[in-house]
Amino acid sequence: MPIQKTYLLKAGFPCTLPTLPVDPARAVSWNITQELLCRLNRIKPFIIFPLVMLGATLPAYAKENLSSWKLPAVQIPKDNLQSTSKIALGKQLVFDMRLSKNESMSCASCHLPAAGGGSLTPRAFGHGGELGRWAPSWNNSGYYTSQFWDGRAASLEEQTGCLAGHMGPITAPGEMATSMDEVVAKLNAIPTYKKQFNNVFGSDVTPEAIAKAIAAFERTLVARKAPFQRYVSGDSKAISASAKRGFELFRGKAMCITCHVPPILTDNLFHNIGTPQVGPMKEDLGRYEVTKDEADNGKFKTPSLYNSASLAFFMHDGALSKLSQVIEHYNKGGNPQVKNQDPLILPLHLNDRDKVDLEAFMKTLTDPSLDRISAPELP
Repeated sequence: MPIQKTYLLKAGFPCTLPTLPVDPARAVSWNITQELLCRLNRIKPFIIFPLVMLGATLPAYAKENLSSWKLPAVQIPKDNLQSTSKIALGKQLVFDMRLSKNESMSCASCHLPAAGGGSLTPRAFGHGGELGRWAPSWNNSGYYTSQFWDGRAASLEEQTGCLAGHMGPITAPGEMATSMDEVVAKLNAIPTYKKQFNNVFGSDVTPEAIAKAIAAFERTLVARKAPFQRYVSGDSKAISASAKRGFELFRGKAMCITCHVPPILTDNLFHNIGTPQVGPMKEDLGRYEVTKDEADNGKFKTPSLYNSASLAFFMHDGALSKLSQVIEHYNKGGNPQVKNQDPLILPLHLNDRDKVDLEAFMKTLTDPSLDRISAPELP
């Protein structure tokens, strides 16, 4: 079925694309393409005309130069340039339980490499017990323009909780529950750490240096070795025929591309997709808690999809535990009864083969090297 243009117009997405003559048998594909392009026009205007020029139907994408899907270089802040020694220091810190109260957990306790960089439990656990949200994957987090499900941090440095005025896992009472004064004193008392910080930052341990080192490590967590990245780089045999059909669905009938925009597979925006509310929280207002804008009620950040096939749970509250459940959630159109659900969450009418193919494509986004990151030796 064609996606109804009225939904786009009601949602405030202008559409001025021309109507191109197409074979009637392929008209549905062009209708979907138009709507996807209209949605993309709001998010990434610069890719509209190149896509239109590719042809009138989605199958024409097979002739496309897919280089626009290649993961770009991560933007590095000028005040926190990368270095091998800084990255190594950051890796030590994220695996070091001494950064928490009672030295009982580390960043990697909730962000497990083998679990796609996300939590093994539906909701993360901290010193306050079970939290209200699932700990999302840290993979590709260097591409995000904001951090946390509600976007309350503007950078990876802020996200750590090390910087004054920015609550994050290390200092959050319900999570690692420590203080930066305690962490700084503890690390400065370890000769090897003190030497490393002086070599990297030219000073003893400081909260700012801890934040910068952790952020530097996180910016290396990019899924460049995923089979899909080889495919878009020209290796036609890197993914299966089923995955190739899933890729067509991803940017066509399944409408995943409306929010999971290339090349990083996120629009860096916030949406209410009708996720069931589970866990200890009776209600999670999401982005609204940051903006206090009623239109943001129940909206959460669009995550990148790389290594999602390795995740143990999905959605902001860990409501789903299988990729097939995620696909079915979107296939049925989310839950229209949920207040403020995005009007673009519509029934997709995917058949059984469509679902299998879409899942096959999702699995090609896994970079196995990210799943195999091991803990370093600590001072």
